[in-house]
Amino acid sequence: MSRDKVSGDKVSGGENLSADNGYALTVSDLSWHADDRAILSDISFSLAKGEMLGIIGPNGAGKSSLLRCLYRYIKPDNGTISLFGHNTSYFSAKEFARQVAVVLQDTPHHFELTTEQLVAIGLTPHKGPFDLTTSSDRRLVADALEKVGLTHKAGQIYEHLSGGEKQRALIARAIVQQPKLLILDEPTNHLDIRYQIQIMELLRAIGISVITSIHDLNLASAMCDQLLLLDDGRCVAHGTPKSVLTEQRISEVFDVCCSTQPHPQHGNPQISYFYGYSYGDSTHDKSANDEAAHDETNHDENAHGLKALGQNSLGQNSLGKKAFGQNSLDKTDFEENSLDRRHWSSMERHKQDED
Repeated sequence: MSRDKVSGDKVSGGENLSADNGYALTVSDLSWHADDRAILSDISFSLAKGEMLGIIGPNGAGKSSLLRCLYRYIKPDNGTISLFGHNTSYFSAKEFARQVAVVLQDTPHHFELTTEQLVAIGLTPHKGPFDLTTSSDRRLVADALEKVGLTHKAGQIYEHLSGGEKQRALIARAIVQQPKLLILDEPTNHLDIRYQIQIMELLRAIGISVITSIHDLNLASAMCDQLLLLDDGRCVAHGTPKSVLTEQRISEVFDVCCSTQPHPQHGNPQISYFYGYSYGDSTHDKSANDEAAHDETNHDENAHGLKALGQNSLGQNSLGKKAFGQNSLDKTDFEENSLDRRHWSSMERHKQDED
């Protein structure tokens, strides 16, 4: 099969991608190893055209590695990645750049470039080596700057922008690139909550398919059409926020106690977390374990030995929301134990941070 053509449709030097199965991206049985260690194992999912997919999971779950496979920075050992029905391995570099734009986690350094010049770099996949910038190109750049709210910063040096402005400028560059799929690695990282919401709403508004990794589960729940939950390089769940973000699954994957309820605005899960964890086998924890061993209602400790508030593992709170363990702890108990300075002192927090 020619590397320049797939099923008779051009994938190099042309725009004709006629295969249409309703999906922007399809990933099948993707696996990748590094130094004989499995980083990604048997990942499969699809993204419908025009939808936003949020990739979530704990640190080290494989989120960034998966994105690198998707935008061809690394080559998976097994599996296929199809873009609008075509295997991405058959795209030329230039044609792939016309179809897919990438915004990475850390903003690059572009010394002495103005914001407008940075955004204009997005024209590169559509220009020949000797092509000049046209009035149409300039309009495209101006429209992208307006869309991200940076028209007034067009002449300012990019390095002098705030973190949120830099991120918006990079998204404007991606818009000028005119992709059909936009991939972002933690675009809300290091931004305050206003800019986090603003960036995610901007991604929804540009009208193309979007894949983004994100740590904030509540933000992912509010903004994403679909979620892909990874843990230890494997897909744990894929679907709508309501189907993926269940209390039991969040507890199992992230090792936290939580409760969920419908958000009053969008109706997707809003997650509330319980606080007061410590790690290790302290004397206080051992005492709690000994008591739990003789409690007929206690079945098992949670998977990673978390102890909430120096008591037996959290059970049913006053709202009937199930947390770790089985012993009962109502709202009053929770508030009283939250004041237990012996178990949750600032010194203890500092020690855990160092660990």
